[in-house]
Amino acid sequence: MSKTSLLGSCEVTINSALKRITQLEGKNKKALESEFREWITALESDNRNYDVLYINKIT
Repeated sequence: MSKTSLLGSCEVTINSALKRITQLEGKNKKALESEFREWITALESDNRNYDVLYINKIT
């Protein structure tokens, strides 16, 4: 998988999760926030440490 493809996949995943979080309420919202907490924290932090953003390629 190319670096461009990997970054694009991460971007789509993050954007989809953030959009979905804004549409959910209650326990469903908390569950999705919990699932992506490390990603959301990395995006919101000032130091922009994206080490937690990764995808495992299954071959």
